[in-house]
Amino acid sequence: MLNQIPLQLISNFVSIVILGILLYRYLQYKKNMDVIQGLEKLHITNELSEEDKAFIIKNEQEYKLKLIKTQSLIKFAKPLFIFIVGLIFIFFSFTEALIHLNVVVVAFIFMQVTKIHTTNIYGLLYKLTRED
Repeated sequence: MLNQIPLQLISNFVSIVILGILLYRYLQYKKNMDVIQGLEKLHITNELSEEDKAFIIKNEQEYKLKLIKTQSLIKFAKPLFIFIVGLIFIFFSFTEALIHLNVVVVAFIFMQVTKIHTTNIYGLLYKLTRED
């Protein structure tokens, strides 16, 4: 059965799945940013409750760990991506290699966007914890 499915379709399907996950993560990011902006407004008007402050501290620590993990994953993945790209160019013709390269590019973009989102959320939470 696998021999009947062209490899390009599998490659494109994986790219589409990664883009779908990226869209889902973006929607989660927007929700998180809305919550943080609400907390920022409360902070400006000095209406933060103790529960809000505990939430901010907890999430700041959580996002700090997420950011460290994301940065470490990117440091690990860059050489791995280069290796995979090399293998793709070795085993496929140039035109086929470019088709399969989209998975690597989309995965790399996904990791960078995740890092940007995590950095932004952590930065805002860090700013809220330090402005007491």
